[in-house]
Order: sequence, then C-alpha cells, then structure tokens
Amino acid sequence: MISGSDLVRYEKVFRLEYERAAKELENTGAWDDMASLGSVILSDGAEEDYRWLGDTPEFGELIGDINLDDLDDYSYTIKNKDFGAAVKMRKSELEDDKMDIILPRVKGMPAGENRKWGKMIHSLLLNGTTNLAFDGVAFFSDATGARLNDNLLAGTISAATPTLAQVAADIKTARTAGLRFKNTRGEIIGVIFDTFVVPPELEMLFRQLQTSDGDPTGSNPGTSNPYKGIIKKIIVDPALTDTNDFYCLSTGYSVGPFVRQKRRGVETVLDVTELNKNNTCYFKADFRGNAGYGLPILAAKVVSGVS
Repeated sequence: MISGSDLVRYEKVFRLEYERAAKELENTGAWDDMASLGSVILSDGAEEDYRWLGDTPEFGELIGDINLDDLDDYSYTIKNKDFGAAVKMRKSELEDDKMDIILPRVKGMPAGENRKWGKMIHSLLLNGTTNLAFDGVAFFSDATGARLNDNLLAGTISAATPTLAQVAADIKTARTAGLRFKNTRGEIIGVIFDTFVVPPELEMLFRQLQTSDGDPTGSNPGTSNPYKGIIKKIIVDPALTDTNDFYCLSTGYSVGPFVRQKRRGVETVLDVTELNKNNTCYFKADFRGNAGYGLPILAAKVVSGVS
C-alpha cells in the first residue's frame, strides 16, 4: 500500500535526481552548444513582439535610425509553446521500491530538454533561407529591398573532397562580407563573425585552421596562420546534412542572431491522478518558451555548389 507520505518522498527523490542530472549534462553535448546560440529573452505573456529589434539602442548603428513610426511596418512575434516529457511507472514498481529501473529514466529526462532547445536553433538555421526575420525578409537573404546586406554567400567547398584551402577561402569571403555590412544610412559598421556552425564532416578542417600556428593550407610556407585568431568558437550541428555549407555568427551582443525565449523554466511533478484508476503514475517535466530569429545582420550562411 502506497501512502501519501510515500508519494511525497518519491516526488522529492525524482526531483533531486532530475536536477542533479541536469547539472551534470550542462554544456556536455552538441545540442547544448546549439542551444547556447540563442540569446535568452524572458517572456511574460503568451507571445512577444520583436518589432523593437529595429529600435534597440545598442544596435542603433547596426540597423540605422528607425523611429517608432517606422516600426509600425514590422510585425514579428514569437509565440510561447509548451514542451514536456514524462516517465511512466507502474504502481507495483513504487510498492516494490524499484528505483533501479525508475531513476535511470528520470535521469535521462534533462537530456531531452537540452536536445529540444538545440534542435529548435538547428531548425532556425536550416530554414533560414525561407523563414522571415523581423524585417519581413528571409533571415538568410541576398541584399534586396529592405535588406541592404547579403548574408547568403557563395562558397567553394567540395562536398566530396573538402580541403583546408577551400574552407579558408570561404571563411575569408564571409569575414570580408561581414566587415562591409552597412546600416540603413549606408555606413560600414564592420560585423565580425566569431562563431562558426559546421556539419560534422567539416569539423576537423575548421579546428585545424583554428589551432595551427603555421599556415595549414600550405599556400604560404613559413608564415603564421591568420585564421587562428579569427575562429573563436566552432559548434558542430550533428543534424546538418549539407556537408559543404556552414554558418557564421557574431555573438558578442546582448541580442544576437537567435532568440531563446523563456516564459517558464522547467517544473517537475509526480502526477498520481491515475494511480488508483489504472495503477500507473507519471513523473512529468515541462517548460514554456520558444526560439526565433534575432538580428540577421549578425549571421551569414555560406552555401557551396554540389561537386
């Protein structure tokens, strides 16, 4: 027979195991790295309107002088969604104190939470050539209309046999483009891309460019490696399938290329409403929030033709 005090004790144990597992998993996997790309914005409603991205004081030089009347032309909201997971357990498992088969499932729940945030950022990257940013233009787009800067760039990397020289050339192309990005007044503002999101197939080439002291391409023997100081961080997106495309981000701002909107943090509960009805109960974890686009001027996608 399971008493009310037993259920209170079980819930406390499950919560402690969940919290411990969450701390152990923090920043240990690829999806954690992907999730970190989102600038955390706290939400206090069902959705948030991001028209203010065009009038953020910190980005006055980036976007240009946009007054409040101009912002009426923009409409970009991120609606909060509910995300959750649950571990189902039988009444008999609790009665027999089968913690050895329950706790491993509880410990695995935070990994699902981390993966969800990372996969949301992955989806924003992957669909950035069609999904619209706050200015009504595809997040990754050629310079057109309201978008003055081309952040959809042509690359040279071979899908079949990528080389260091190709990767180096494409990084140079992206860096040059970012440095020449202009605000709405036509002034060059100089965006510096410091973070590169790459598919697994390109990881080692990027890391070699990042860490080698001498020129790793071999084109200038005896010279130092100029890319060592350019590539600050490499993030591997395990779900990217275009093996010769990559993304460049500038992340040193309070609001970056992507938004990780948080309405409510994770809450956990032992749901026993069905315990006497069908002899099952659930340990549940859920949170509210969503991910969306921030400032497109702080990102670029480099796309190479298939070869």
